[in-house]
Amino acid sequence: MSAPPPPPLQRRHWLLCGVLGGASGLLAAYSLNAYRDRGVEVLRRYAEARREKLPLRVILVRHGQSEGNLDKTLFKTKGDNLMELTQLGSKQAVAVGKRVKQVVRDEKVHFYVSPFQRTLQTARNMIFSAFDPYQIVDVTVDPRIREQEFGNLQGDNFVGLREESTKIRRFWYRYPTGESGADVYDRTRHWWDSMMSRHLLEQTGTTSIIVVTHGLTMRLILMQLYHWSPNTFHSVWNPDNCAMYVLKKNMSSSAHYPYFVDETEGDRLMSSIDLVVTFRDNSTKQLTMVDYLSIPPPRTFQLPAVKQLLAEQFGFDPLDIKGIDPRLREDMLVTSLCDAARAGLALLCDTMWYYVLLEPHAAVKGAWLPQPCAM
Repeated sequence: MSAPPPPPLQRRHWLLCGVLGGASGLLAAYSLNAYRDRGVEVLRRYAEARREKLPLRVILVRHGQSEGNLDKTLFKTKGDNLMELTQLGSKQAVAVGKRVKQVVRDEKVHFYVSPFQRTLQTARNMIFSAFDPYQIVDVTVDPRIREQEFGNLQGDNFVGLREESTKIRRFWYRYPTGESGADVYDRTRHWWDSMMSRHLLEQTGTTSIIVVTHGLTMRLILMQLYHWSPNTFHSVWNPDNCAMYVLKKNMSSSAHYPYFVDETEGDRLMSSIDLVVTFRDNSTKQLTMVDYLSIPPPRTFQLPAVKQLLAEQFGFDPLDIKGIDPRLREDMLVTSLCDAARAGLALLCDTMWYYVLLEPHAAVKGAWLPQPCAM
């Protein structure tokens, strides 16, 4: 026998409890969302205030011409850290000091210097020839922005090691008892973050940071700042002696460190990449395309921009281009794609400007190679 229905008053009580419970839940959810929104807004304002306090400029300067730049055989008898400036290198340091002074004028500056002799001498010549003592907040010698450690260079195999590093690529190759470019990347990234944190904490009124360092170090600082791939890093030219890159703050950027390379105040970043271009008539040409960095990232997916830049530099019609491929060594290509090719997989290769269909029965010279699709 079923239970009798509850009296009307009790039913109204249950209904009221349900309504109040639902309203309470909605109010709690609304309050939680409002709290989260306020938290996000607080974090956004904090990040914006932090970016506002960053220095206006970071100026990267390569050292002047050194003894080692002039005579590579000196590395067999003299430590890399002991290489001094040549007479020309000293003049270059004085000249770049005056260039930097024209950019920063009377602003307060903080120098960061690699501990190698050639960078110390470059910084000294810059400071004494162009800067007033009152505007220099500090000079910090920091080993983290030193040159790549090449290990013991006193043996006769140095030339062979350099050739091997070129073959494997500078970012990846680690010299025996030395460093790879990736090792230098790690320590320069640590230096950059700690340098910026120090600037934010101390608030000394510094407007510009001046970094006197080495060519590879400069490129790796830019690599971590702009999130370059190793392939893009390898396309960037090493700066000349006493070249200067001016990184200027631009608050319209949403980046954590909102800096861009100001080519009106400093030197231009140069880059190039070797390509194999296939035309509609199936002919091919090996070309070196300069100004690779002008292509917006992700560069490997910007085929129309690459075609247009090639057409501007070499004078042919972009419509005549059938395919574009970076000049990869065949043995590297076989090693990296051999297993996938045997399985007949379709891959998207991040070093090419088109999809690659791997044919399971396409054997070339005893190895399995990809067959590029038509453009």
